[in-house]
Amino acid sequence: MKTTHGMKISERGQALVLFAAAIIGLIALTGLAVDGGNAFADRRNAQNAADTAALASSLAKIRNNSDWKTVGHNRAADNGYDNNGSSNSVEIYTCNEAAATCSAPYNGADANEYIQVIIVSQVDTYLAEVVGISQMTNRVQAIVHAKPPETKSLYDGNAMVGLAPHDCSTVVYQGNADATLTGGGIFVNSDCATSAFFNHSGSAYLTSPWLSSVGGIQYVVGALNIPADKIQNGFQPYPYPPEYAAPTYTCDYTWSGTFPPHGVTHVSPGVHCLNGAFRLQANDVLTGTGVTFVVQSGYVKWNGGDLVQLSAPTSGPTKGMLIYLPITNTSPITFNGNANWSVSGTIIATGSDITVNGTQDGTAMNSQLIGYTVKLSGNGNTSINYNAADNWQGTFPPMLEMIK
Repeated sequence: MKTTHGMKISERGQALVLFAAAIIGLIALTGLAVDGGNAFADRRNAQNAADTAALASSLAKIRNNSDWKTVGHNRAADNGYDNNGSSNSVEIYTCNEAAATCSAPYNGADANEYIQVIIVSQVDTYLAEVVGISQMTNRVQAIVHAKPPETKSLYDGNAMVGLAPHDCSTVVYQGNADATLTGGGIFVNSDCATSAFFNHSGSAYLTSPWLSSVGGIQYVVGALNIPADKIQNGFQPYPYPPEYAAPTYTCDYTWSGTFPPHGVTHVSPGVHCLNGAFRLQANDVLTGTGVTFVVQSGYVKWNGGDLVQLSAPTSGPTKGMLIYLPITNTSPITFNGNANWSVSGTIIATGSDITVNGTQDGTAMNSQLIGYTVKLSGNGNTSINYNAADNWQGTFPPMLEMIK
């Protein structure tokens, strides 16, 4: 008790005020901890619900389900967010819709391929209401890239592709004759740091629109007739084994043993399944249009040929496919060319080594060559022309990618 000018003043009331203020502060801190913890837990649950709803909607959309938004709402409801308009709301859009707030397209893709889910939830407070906070609001979003199945040219239209993911000398150019690629360039999938692409011959020229590689490029200066700015490495590798679906086919004709048998000089249109070596000798004649050769077992070796005129189908599941070795057939392919060659269509052997020892002057392979490794060699000039319309296109599976 204090005295002022002879008057006595009690401090008991001030202590009560301080105590009451301390209680309010303690309640506020407790409210912040309890109600803040509840709000944080709800935010985490809402984010999980948004993620799963976006994935469910995206999967339904690429499966051509017209009710894909309903699928997403149902998944959100399964996780406690039923879009009731009071305690929570769930909005689902493609990123090209006016109400969407995402900044698609991402990576140059179609904005319609991106699905946005926004969940806004209200969390009632308990102790924080003492200080005037009756609700806390959470707003979360999820964006998924829903890329539908796609049929397109393989490996971005490169005329020659070596797929080995780690081998050095995955693509090799050597020999004493020129090699010319038109319409498409060379892609080397290997990450070999020193020599994914390798050349040690300076007496001939490799002409190509470009040479792209994941790993190192080693060559004799002057041997490559390619613009300097088109000889580049550091590219992203393609998946191996390939991500596109293997060709689907039905065998129209089945051959066992060495093909073609003696006396066979012409093959009918359709899919010819071979179980044995596909071998042509110097005097052999083989012609056929609209043909696909599926070499299920055995190697391919063409030692010239007096007349070879073969072209792939122009329709059906093997459209543009001339020679196909399943990845399980790792037998080699060797072409020793002749001036009377005329072949058109993709040659794909993802588990095999492909060697082209020249196609001679005036002869062209109107093809795309895809092998585990590829080697250009020999003493005969090689000419490979790539035209997407003449070659097989692969079907790539749908893809779901969480963006945020």
